[in-house]
Amino acid sequence: MQNFKRSMLLSLGLGALWLSASAPAFADSPGLSGSWKGGGTFTYSSGAKESARCRATFKPSGKSAYDVSATCATQSGTVSQTGFVRGSGSSYRGTFYNPEFDTSGKIAISVSGGSQVVRLSSSKGSGVIRLSR
Repeated sequence: MQNFKRSMLLSLGLGALWLSASAPAFADSPGLSGSWKGGGTFTYSSGAKESARCRATFKPSGKSAYDVSATCATQSGTVSQTGFVRGSGSSYRGTFYNPEFDTSGKIAISVSGGSQVVRLSSSKGSGVIRLSR
């Protein structure tokens, strides 16, 4: 069960994260570039829930596009993954991938000032992470 939860977390943990400061060269305001941290809840396909603490780093990769790396920790363990998001203003969407468990999914990010809400989904569950600068 622990491997399943860890796999699920990996599938979802990117928003992770979570997962920034402004990017003046590429981003529309408010921008994602930089480091973010926070926490939230993952809901596994089994219905089980688990709290997580996450850190995410966003690096500009083009106009309104970012490469993302995130690490999340839960009772089940720590997982890392990468992703890519694109958007403008306060809304970003993209995908993530966890090589350890060969799992991918979708990310939706809503930014408001110095905080963001990351919604993650994959075949193994979903998650909502709130991150701040």
